Amino acid sequence: MDESCSEEGRTAADDVVEGAGPGASRTTASALAGRRRWVLAIAAAAVVVSASGVVAAARITSPAEAAAAASAPPPSILSAPVERRVLEDTLIMRGTVAATQMVEVDPGEGDGSAGRSVVTGLDKRVGDGVRAGEVLVEISGRPVFALGGRIPAYRDLKPGVRGKDVGQLQRALQALGHSTAPDRPDVFGSGTGRALTGFYAQRGHEPRAARPDGKAALAAARKAVTEAQRLAQDTAAAVSRAGRPAPPPSAGAGEDADARGPSGHTDDEALAELETAAGRAARDLTEARAALAEEERRQGPLLPASEVVYATGFPALVESVSVEVGSAVSGSVMTLSSGELVVEARVPESQVGLLKVGQEARIDSELDRKPLPAVISFVSAVLPRAGTGTGPEEDGEAPDEGAGAQGRLVRVEADRPLDIALSGREVRVTVAAAQSEGPVLAVPVTALVSAPDGSSALSVLRADGKQDRVEVRPGMEADGYVEVAPAEGGGLAEGDRVVVGITPAGGGEGETR
Repeated sequence: MDESCSEEGRTAADDVVEGAGPGASRTTASALAGRRRWVLAIAAAAVVVSASGVVAAARITSPAEAAAAASAPPPSILSAPVERRVLEDTLIMRGTVAATQMVEVDPGEGDGSAGRSVVTGLDKRVGDGVRAGEVLVEISGRPVFALGGRIPAYRDLKPGVRGKDVGQLQRALQALGHSTAPDRPDVFGSGTGRALTGFYAQRGHEPRAARPDGKAALAAARKAVTEAQRLAQDTAAAVSRAGRPAPPPSAGAGEDADARGPSGHTDDEALAELETAAGRAARDLTEARAALAEEERRQGPLLPASEVVYATGFPALVESVSVEVGSAVSGSVMTLSSGELVVEARVPESQVGLLKVGQEARIDSELDRKPLPAVISFVSAVLPRAGTGTGPEEDGEAPDEGAGAQGRLVRVEADRPLDIALSGREVRVTVAAAQSEGPVLAVPVTALVSAPDGSSALSVLRADGKQDRVEVRPGMEADGYVEVAPAEGGGLAEGDRVVVGITPAGGGEGETR
């Protein structure tokens, strides 16, 4: 059959060729090629249509299938393990490191000897550390020292004065190596004067005299002692001469013997007068010597209140300087922060109930890699508003600075001194507000279910997939966990899984940690 077709094809072609010229032959070949292209195009279109039909058929769903696809997937149970852990309720707050004392260096107006008070030397700048005994600033050539103590300088100290501020000066001088012996505590005597003079000299200064006219007064007292001593000696010698026995009688001396009397002594009245004068001279000498001793006691150095600033702890830090060399002095020239560095924070009223003095805390800063153990040393009190008649405001007292709208003031002290570089910086303070006595069974708070009768229970997942309701007694709650103890007859152990929630996401049982 194939051969006959081929033969017929060739015959037909030959007939065409034989019946036409060369142009007719090219036309016939082109027509055949066009038919083949059409056949190929139709075949390709059929393949595309078939494929589209298959895809469309795959995408078409029945109404039942569409409804099933639109329904929510089965819920997924979220669970968490029962843990044995120490529960700790923590409070985290931000605080600022600050010194416990701020000292204003205010030298006052001075003594006016230079016409006006002018800064003639400035030994410290902002950020400098200050040690006990150092000079802070010079006013009209006079130094202002920093010494250790809590009582502010409120009066000039000089020989003869007594008081606790004198004892503070004595302790400060002794701490710097200057003995105040033999003076008694709180008494400014010669020992304290020598110590103060040595302290000034060691720092290149000379103290002011306690009495501006002291040298002249001391010279006059010494002269009075000398004169009284001479008079006492002269009168005593006269009494001695008047009371001497007369020489033995001799020839030619009868008249002299009769003048002295039978006893050989001068007249008794004259001798009595001499003895009285000698007694007065002796008493005058005693008084002159006492006056000299008093004058010497009053002599010595003076510590003006304008030349000393007391701080509670060293090293202190210069927080601010408001003058420069050549400035006229008016008010404070410098501010020091002194004492132990502490952390001060403001806590909302709602959280103050979690804090108390003596509570342990932890300080975290950028400068220390390890947290610093600390303790709460102060929590400000709440005062009623003014006008209620129940607070100290009614008695004229100032309200507590910690009771403002920003929260209550809480002060935290580290177990060891904080780095002075932390002064003024913010740190994080973590306080353990409450803690369980030891490890307890605990579950997430969301696992606890409360019944209308007030009881609490957990849904415990068992190995077979079932859930058991276990009644428990809840205890301490902290950081999202709650202590649980199974009620009588309930079964609950570490490692059991409890239901904490249900999610509509699907995908089987969930798990939380």
